Amino acid sequence: MTKHPFVSYLNKLSIFSIGVCFIIMLLWLFVSGDYLRHAPYYLVMYYIVTLGFWTFLYYAPKKGIIKFEQAYLISKTVKLIIYAIVFAVVLLVGIEKNAKFAIAYLLLYLVFLVFDTLTTIKLAKTDKNTK
Repeated sequence: MTKHPFVSYLNKLSIFSIGVCFIIMLLWLFVSGDYLRHAPYYLVMYYIVTLGFWTFLYYAPKKGIIKFEQAYLISKTVKLIIYAIVFAVVLLVGIEKNAKFAIAYLLLYLVFLVFDTLTTIKLAKTDKNTK
């Protein structure tokens, strides 16, 4: 029996996020706390945003609201804006006292960007095959 694509993606994203979480836990042993103090919160944010926009990419073209290409561009742009706003708010409000966390934030962004791009490529291929 085949799984629904959403359930399959949820499993992949969860396993990926748990793996990233374990890597962060291992890095806590070797890296200063200034870099990774709030990394689990950022990880949860990346998880929720990635899942939400993948859902948008999957269902919006199927419902005929917009084309897949338009949904892809919208999702990438809005995600980048969300991440930039969170980054700015964290620095301006003073949640992080120094800019060292920016390295961890950027690395998490890059890791989730690669994962999101690879899974979106698979989604785009299946979208083309169904048409």
